[in-house]
Amino acid sequence: MLERARSGRSFLLSVVLALSVAACSTRHPPDPAHDVDIPAPDGVVLKGSYYSPGSPGPGVLLIHQCNMDRHAWDGLIPDLVSAGFHVLTFDQRGYGDTPGKGGAGDASHANDDADAAYAFLASRPAVDKRRLAAGGASCGVTYSASLASRHPEMKALVLLSGWADDKARAYIRSTPALAVFGAAAERGGSDAADIREALAASPNPRSSLRIVSGRGHGVAMFDEDGSLKGTLVKWLVAQAR
Repeated sequence: MLERARSGRSFLLSVVLALSVAACSTRHPPDPAHDVDIPAPDGVVLKGSYYSPGSPGPGVLLIHQCNMDRHAWDGLIPDLVSAGFHVLTFDQRGYGDTPGKGGAGDASHANDDADAAYAFLASRPAVDKRRLAAGGASCGVTYSASLASRHPEMKALVLLSGWADDKARAYIRSTPALAVFGAAAERGGSDAADIREALAASPNPRSSLRIVSGRGHGVAMFDEDGSLKGTLVKWLVAQAR
Protein backbone atom coordinates (compact mmCIF):
# COMPACT_ATOMS: atom_id res chain seq x y z
CA MET A 1 0.00 0.00 0.00
CA LEU A 2 2.77 2.42 0.99
CA GLU A 3 4.71 1.61 -2.21
CA ARG A 4 1.61 2.25 -4.31
CA ALA A 5 1.09 5.62 -2.58
CA ARG A 6 4.70 6.61 -3.21
CA SER A 7 4.39 5.49 -6.81
CA GLY A 8 1.25 7.57 -7.22
CA ARG A 9 2.94 10.69 -5.82
CA SER A 10 5.94 10.11 -8.09
CA PHE A 11 3.66 9.81 -11.10
CA LEU A 12 1.84 13.05 -10.21
CA LEU A 13 5.15 14.85 -9.72
CA SER A 14 6.33 13.62 -13.11
CA VAL A 15 3.16 14.93 -14.72
CA VAL A 16 3.53 18.35 -13.05
CA LEU A 17 7.17 18.62 -14.12
CA ALA A 18 6.32 17.58 -17.66
CA LEU A 19 3.59 20.21 -17.87
CA SER A 20 5.96 22.87 -16.50
CA VAL A 21 8.61 21.99 -19.08
CA ALA A 22 5.99 22.06 -21.84
CA ALA A 23 4.80 25.48 -20.70
CA CYS A 24 8.35 26.84 -20.76
CA SER A 25 9.13 25.35 -24.16
CA THR A 26 6.04 26.73 -25.94
CA ARG A 27 7.06 28.67 -29.01
CA HIS A 28 5.02 31.50 -30.44
CA PRO A 29 5.12 32.44 -34.13
CA PRO A 30 7.19 35.51 -35.08
CA ASP A 31 5.40 38.84 -34.68
CA PRO A 32 7.39 41.38 -36.73
CA ALA A 33 5.10 44.22 -35.68
CA HIS A 34 6.06 43.80 -32.02
CA ASP A 35 9.17 41.59 -31.70
CA VAL A 36 12.28 43.50 -30.64
CA ASP A 37 15.91 42.70 -29.80
CA ILE A 38 17.31 44.13 -26.56
CA PRO A 39 21.11 43.98 -26.19
CA ALA A 40 22.28 43.04 -22.69
CA PRO A 41 25.57 44.44 -21.32
CA ASP A 42 27.44 41.17 -21.95
CA GLY A 43 26.29 40.91 -25.57
CA VAL A 44 23.41 38.47 -25.13
CA VAL A 45 20.36 39.50 -27.14
CA LEU A 46 17.15 39.47 -25.11
CA LYS A 47 14.05 38.80 -27.17
CA GLY A 48 11.19 41.10 -26.34
CA SER A 49 7.80 42.38 -27.43
CA TYR A 50 7.03 46.10 -27.58
CA TYR A 51 3.50 47.45 -27.94
CA SER A 52 2.65 51.08 -28.62
CA PRO A 53 -0.76 52.76 -28.36
CA GLY A 54 0.24 54.90 -31.35
CA SER A 55 0.58 58.15 -29.42
CA PRO A 56 2.85 59.57 -26.69
CA GLY A 57 2.20 58.13 -23.25
CA PRO A 58 3.53 56.37 -20.16
CA GLY A 59 5.57 53.17 -20.32
CA VAL A 60 5.53 49.95 -18.30
CA LEU A 61 8.03 47.08 -18.30
CA LEU A 62 6.63 43.67 -17.34
CA ILE A 63 8.93 40.85 -16.08
CA HIS A 64 7.54 37.33 -16.35
CA GLN A 65 7.54 34.61 -13.71
CA CYS A 66 10.20 31.91 -13.90
CA ASN A 67 8.05 29.09 -15.24
CA MET A 68 6.79 31.10 -18.23
CA ASP A 69 8.05 33.57 -20.83
CA ARG A 70 7.14 37.06 -22.00
CA HIS A 71 3.84 35.84 -23.42
CA ALA A 72 2.61 35.26 -19.87
CA TRP A 73 1.46 38.90 -20.07
CA ASP A 74 -0.45 38.57 -23.35
CA GLY A 75 -3.83 38.72 -21.57
CA LEU A 76 -3.02 42.01 -19.83
CA ILE A 77 -1.20 43.88 -22.61
CA PRO A 78 -4.25 44.82 -24.76
CA ASP A 79 -5.91 46.48 -21.77
CA LEU A 80 -2.77 48.46 -20.97
CA VAL A 81 -2.29 49.57 -24.58
CA SER A 82 -5.96 50.59 -24.78
CA ALA A 83 -5.37 52.69 -21.66
CA GLY A 84 -2.51 54.51 -23.42
CA PHE A 85 0.52 52.62 -22.14
CA HIS A 86 3.60 51.66 -24.10
CA VAL A 87 4.33 48.10 -22.91
CA LEU A 88 7.57 46.11 -23.09
CA THR A 89 8.01 42.48 -22.10
CA PHE A 90 11.08 40.30 -22.61
CA ASP A 91 12.17 36.70 -22.22
CA GLN A 92 14.58 36.14 -19.37
CA ARG A 93 17.62 34.03 -20.15
CA GLY A 94 16.79 30.44 -20.87
CA TYR A 95 13.10 31.17 -21.44
CA GLY A 96 11.12 31.69 -24.63
CA ASP A 97 13.37 32.99 -27.40
CA THR A 98 16.25 34.29 -25.29
CA PRO A 99 19.29 32.00 -25.16
CA GLY A 100 21.23 31.15 -22.05
CA LYS A 101 20.72 29.74 -18.64
CA GLY A 102 18.62 31.71 -16.24
CA GLY A 103 15.95 31.27 -13.65
CA ALA A 104 15.11 32.44 -10.18
CA GLY A 105 18.68 32.07 -8.93
CA ASP A 106 20.35 34.11 -11.69
CA ALA A 107 20.08 37.50 -9.98
CA SER A 108 23.25 39.04 -11.45
CA HIS A 109 22.20 38.60 -15.06
CA ALA A 110 18.53 39.17 -14.29
CA ASN A 111 19.18 42.60 -12.80
CA ASP A 112 21.44 43.69 -15.67
CA ASP A 113 18.89 42.40 -18.17
CA ALA A 114 16.05 44.25 -16.44
CA ASP A 115 18.10 47.46 -16.59
CA ALA A 116 18.74 46.90 -20.31
CA ALA A 117 15.04 46.34 -20.99
CA TYR A 118 14.06 49.39 -18.93
CA ALA A 119 16.56 51.54 -20.87
CA PHE A 120 15.16 50.19 -24.14
CA LEU A 121 11.63 51.16 -23.14
CA ALA A 122 12.69 54.61 -21.98
CA SER A 123 14.50 55.16 -25.30
CA ARG A 124 11.33 54.81 -27.39
CA PRO A 125 10.55 58.28 -28.79
CA ALA A 126 6.88 58.29 -27.76
CA VAL A 127 7.45 57.04 -24.20
CA ASP A 128 7.09 59.72 -21.52
CA LYS A 129 10.19 59.23 -19.36
CA ARG A 130 8.49 61.06 -16.50
CA ARG A 131 5.81 58.34 -16.33
CA LEU A 132 7.51 54.97 -16.14
CA ALA A 133 6.44 51.87 -14.24
CA ALA A 134 7.48 48.25 -13.88
CA GLY A 135 5.79 45.05 -12.80
CA GLY A 136 6.69 41.46 -12.12
CA ALA A 137 5.13 38.13 -11.27
CA SER A 138 6.69 35.51 -8.95
CA CYS A 139 10.50 35.78 -9.43
CA GLY A 140 9.72 38.84 -11.54
CA VAL A 141 8.64 40.56 -8.31
CA THR A 142 12.19 40.29 -6.97
CA TYR A 143 13.67 41.66 -10.17
CA SER A 144 11.15 44.47 -10.73
CA ALA A 145 11.39 45.64 -7.10
CA SER A 146 15.17 45.64 -7.37
CA LEU A 147 14.90 47.55 -10.66
CA ALA A 148 12.83 50.25 -8.96
CA SER A 149 15.54 50.72 -6.34
CA ARG A 150 18.02 51.55 -9.12
CA HIS A 151 15.69 53.97 -10.92
CA PRO A 152 14.28 56.62 -8.58
CA GLU A 153 12.37 58.24 -11.44
CA MET A 154 10.00 55.25 -11.57
CA LYS A 155 6.48 56.25 -10.51
CA ALA A 156 4.75 52.90 -9.95
CA LEU A 157 5.53 49.27 -9.23
CA VAL A 158 3.29 46.20 -9.64
CA LEU A 159 4.05 43.05 -7.63
CA LEU A 160 2.15 39.78 -8.20
CA SER A 161 2.78 36.76 -5.93
CA GLY A 162 6.45 37.21 -5.19
CA TRP A 163 9.11 38.35 -2.76
CA ALA A 164 10.83 41.73 -2.57
CA ASP A 165 14.22 41.41 -0.86
CA ASP A 166 15.41 43.46 2.11
CA LYS A 167 17.14 46.09 -0.05
CA ALA A 168 14.07 46.58 -2.24
CA ARG A 169 11.75 46.87 0.77
CA ALA A 170 14.11 49.40 2.34
CA TYR A 171 13.97 51.42 -0.88
CA ILE A 172 10.16 51.26 -0.96
CA ARG A 173 10.08 52.37 2.69
CA SER A 174 12.35 55.35 1.99
CA THR A 175 10.62 56.45 -1.23
CA PRO A 176 7.16 57.92 -0.58
CA ALA A 177 6.86 58.97 -4.23
CA LEU A 178 6.78 55.33 -5.42
CA ALA A 179 3.27 53.86 -5.50
CA VAL A 180 3.05 50.06 -5.20
CA PHE A 181 0.26 47.69 -6.23
CA GLY A 182 0.52 44.19 -4.77
CA ALA A 183 -1.69 41.16 -5.32
CA ALA A 184 -1.57 37.56 -4.14
CA ALA A 185 -3.91 34.62 -3.62
CA GLU A 186 -5.07 33.93 -0.08
CA ARG A 187 -4.35 30.21 -0.45
CA GLY A 188 -1.15 30.61 -2.46
CA GLY A 189 1.29 29.43 0.20
CA SER A 190 3.61 32.26 1.30
CA ASP A 191 2.50 34.58 -1.53
CA ALA A 192 0.06 36.64 0.52
CA ALA A 193 2.53 37.10 3.39
CA ASP A 194 5.31 38.14 0.98
CA ILE A 195 3.16 40.69 -0.80
CA ARG A 196 1.76 42.05 2.45
CA GLU A 197 5.32 42.56 3.69
CA ALA A 198 6.26 44.52 0.57
CA LEU A 199 3.13 46.69 0.74
CA ALA A 200 3.57 47.30 4.47
CA ALA A 201 6.87 49.00 3.64
CA SER A 202 5.23 51.60 1.39
CA PRO A 203 4.36 55.00 2.89
CA ASN A 204 2.64 56.09 -0.33
CA PRO A 205 -1.12 56.56 0.31
CA ARG A 206 -1.89 55.44 -3.25
CA SER A 207 -0.30 52.03 -2.74
CA SER A 208 -2.84 49.22 -2.90
CA LEU A 209 -2.99 45.62 -1.64
CA ARG A 210 -5.31 43.06 -3.24
CA ILE A 211 -5.69 39.56 -1.77
CA VAL A 212 -7.74 37.37 -4.09
CA SER A 213 -9.46 34.08 -3.41
CA GLY A 214 -8.05 30.79 -4.65
CA ARG A 215 -4.51 29.52 -5.20
CA GLY A 216 -3.50 31.35 -8.40
CA HIS A 217 0.15 32.28 -8.63
CA GLY A 218 1.28 35.33 -10.58
CA VAL A 219 -0.64 35.92 -13.81
CA ALA A 220 -2.85 32.89 -13.07
CA MET A 221 -4.73 35.18 -10.66
CA PHE A 222 -6.25 36.97 -13.66
CA ASP A 223 -8.14 33.76 -14.46
CA GLU A 224 -9.30 33.24 -10.87
CA ASP A 225 -10.41 36.81 -10.22
CA GLY A 226 -12.13 38.41 -13.19
CA SER A 227 -11.92 41.91 -11.71
CA LEU A 228 -8.20 41.91 -10.90
CA LYS A 229 -7.02 42.92 -14.38
CA GLY A 230 -9.37 45.88 -14.58
CA THR A 231 -8.45 47.00 -11.07
CA LEU A 232 -4.75 46.84 -11.88
CA VAL A 233 -5.06 48.77 -15.15
CA LYS A 234 -7.23 51.44 -13.52
CA TRP A 235 -4.67 51.80 -10.72
CA LEU A 236 -1.78 52.18 -13.18
CA VAL A 237 -3.69 54.81 -15.14
CA ALA A 238 -4.18 56.82 -11.95
CA GLN A 239 -0.47 56.70 -11.14
CA ALA A 240 0.51 57.79 -14.65
CA ARG A 241 -1.41 61.07 -14.54
